[in-house]
Amino acid sequence: MIEKLKTSIECFRNESLINKIKILWLFLFIPGLLGFIIKFASGERLTGYGSYVPWGLWIAVYFHAVGISGGAFAVGVIGYLRGVRGLRENLTTTLLLSAVSLVTGLLAIWLDLGRPFRAYRVMVSPNFASMLDFNAWMYSIFLGLVALMLFLSIKKRAHGQVNDKTGWLVPLLLLGVVLSIAYPSQSGAFFGVVDAKPFWSSAILPVLFLTSAVTSGASALLVVHYYLQRESAALTSPDEEPFPYLRKIILAGIAVYFMGEFSEYSLALWSPISHIKEVILLVLFGRFWWVFWVIHVGGALVGFYLIFRSQTIHRLAFGALIIVTSFISTRLNILIPGQSIPELKGLKEAFTHSRLNFNYSPTMVEYLITMFVVAFGLALFHFSREFLKFYIAKQDGGQQ
Repeated sequence: MIEKLKTSIECFRNESLINKIKILWLFLFIPGLLGFIIKFASGERLTGYGSYVPWGLWIAVYFHAVGISGGAFAVGVIGYLRGVRGLRENLTTTLLLSAVSLVTGLLAIWLDLGRPFRAYRVMVSPNFASMLDFNAWMYSIFLGLVALMLFLSIKKRAHGQVNDKTGWLVPLLLLGVVLSIAYPSQSGAFFGVVDAKPFWSSAILPVLFLTSAVTSGASALLVVHYYLQRESAALTSPDEEPFPYLRKIILAGIAVYFMGEFSEYSLALWSPISHIKEVILLVLFGRFWWVFWVIHVGGALVGFYLIFRSQTIHRLAFGALIIVTSFISTRLNILIPGQSIPELKGLKEAFTHSRLNFNYSPTMVEYLITMFVVAFGLALFHFSREFLKFYIAKQDGGQQ
């Protein structure tokens, strides 16, 4: 048995990168598809959230994917406008990554809805006093802008040109940067305005959400550019652009995020009358202590070390992959603990029901759906790139 396992691992190691990705994708998709079928057959009966903790793992995935979308767009487009090599020639990749991440996040929150097929009502009868409706419209406008920017970037005369022949590409990119900074920050503001939750009602949350978005987005861009170079068999060193540019942003983002988090936690723990001390102790030493210490702190330290010290492009990309996956903990550490402390003392004991519980734990169906969402995002990015390459080749063939 052990010999067979060793042989299988050795065969996997000898596979090409694209084959490894296909195998990992199937590992995500097949169980994820099963979870997707179970979800629509059973509704929300097999999920772990309830009336007291209505937002769980899927909402964390949504906020993380939206953050990657905004961060990747802002970092990639600013690098494009600055003339960073690699980003200048691959603007369409930046745009696709941003759009696909946003669509993937929207799929996660759509699956979380009790009546997902009523989601269209946000668009036909919005209430702009609601941050949810405001965000939904902002996402829609951003996706429309990305589609237009993709069209204009394809129509450029040459890769070296910054603007297209109509002159509209750069202004739209600048508007897109404003939106891509706004909607991750807005996610933090969404929590910040909930006065009933003292842990969420903090002015630093929009800053933390934006910092996390930039860090995760830059990490995702680095992983994608590593994949592009492996795909074209043109690997460079970590000292060649766009890797130094992305590396600096990731390292700075990790440092800024942890400084902001330390300032919030240390002040609350130091104060004898802090209203959020109980929640912070839950984050640090509660049931999900490992999310903070192992995934969040441990993942950030390992990723930071690999990105800072890597002498090879492979370790650099692996460090970025650790950051982009482990930084979902930044959402979980805000989302779940903020709902896990009763606002009224005695509420926990007053009623007894499986859905009236402050001790949320994701169920197997929630993990399977998360795997499906990740597999969907990877497939959407791959097929979007393939379609775009086919379209560009067809356009170039028609002009000859």
